[in-house]
Amino acid sequence: MRDAADKLSPRPPAQRLTLYAALAAGLGLVTCVAVPAKDNAPMAVQSVLAAGADLPATAIPPARAPTDDIPPAIPGSADSANAQSGLETPALAGDPSEIEDTAVALADEPLREVFWTAHEKLSLDALAIAWGIKAAQLSELNPELDREAPVGEGTKLLVYRHDPEHPPQSIGSPNRGKLRNGMPLPEGPGWRLRTHRPRTYGTVNTIRALVHAFEDFGERYPDGPKIRVGELARRTGGRVPPHRSHRSGRDIDIGYIFHGIDDGEHRWKYMNVRNFDAEKNWALVQELLDTDQVQTIYIAKKLQKLLHKEAQKHLPPEQLAALFEYPKTPESPHAKIQHWRGHSNHMHVRFLCEEGNRRCSARSK
Repeated sequence: MRDAADKLSPRPPAQRLTLYAALAAGLGLVTCVAVPAKDNAPMAVQSVLAAGADLPATAIPPARAPTDDIPPAIPGSADSANAQSGLETPALAGDPSEIEDTAVALADEPLREVFWTAHEKLSLDALAIAWGIKAAQLSELNPELDREAPVGEGTKLLVYRHDPEHPPQSIGSPNRGKLRNGMPLPEGPGWRLRTHRPRTYGTVNTIRALVHAFEDFGERYPDGPKIRVGELARRTGGRVPPHRSHRSGRDIDIGYIFHGIDDGEHRWKYMNVRNFDAEKNWALVQELLDTDQVQTIYIAKKLQKLLHKEAQKHLPPEQLAALFEYPKTPESPHAKIQHWRGHSNHMHVRFLCEEGNRRCSARSK
């Protein structure tokens, strides 16, 4: 048993150095320590790296799991090499605004200018509010308009002109991020936008993918119903109550296609085995997936099973397992289509970060 004096005696130099090295490695520092040689030889200097130090696994705390109104992105569907291997891409440390600007996608020629149509006779100020754009900007984009005169129903107005020096950019995560210079989703013959559109903006790759998918679906079903478009993000991103996501321009809600008469209303319809049009909904999901820009699609599990039956007609079992969480398979945790509560009347599609955008975080925090 050690006496009191022995307990108070200083630790041997080698032991102290080992403790210092372990502490520095745990903090992610590079530390040079002196290692005593045998036979009182001169002390050698050795570099200790956190990545290579022989430390217990408990030295580095585990990362916190992300939270959101919908689950975090599925590792097997993200846009990075780490995602392909099933590893979660770490979020960039610090405030996204502190990270240097990086290149983002530029708009295709058809998307360099976007026009919207006045749904009724309104003042320019009232249209600006309905469309989520400042009246001064709307006036600047349409200099021929009289600011004091009402805008006639059916008048097409320029609501966006692409600026390659200031392109749209997703910043941060879907549930804590923002959107810079958001691009509005254009009007189109095969889809239906709401008249109130302050939450109809996204990144270039999100808008481009949606336009291509909607147009291709329209070609497959020229007499089919128009796709109901819900909310994306505000022009500058940020909070979109009651959603906890939809903040960074990469999320969109899309109404399901149903059997029966389409009354032209924008409201969602709850789906069941009787009214859910599995053929057309699967066709729409296919067109979205074919853009190669989809990260995850959230669909209620009862509807996934109906889609799965339809998809069986076109895909082999291994591809079905990679796509659907339900029916359950060993691949379900990594499937592209996932279940989350509240998606029995619409699907939620999350798109990838723009290629090369280091300020975008793929996963929710």
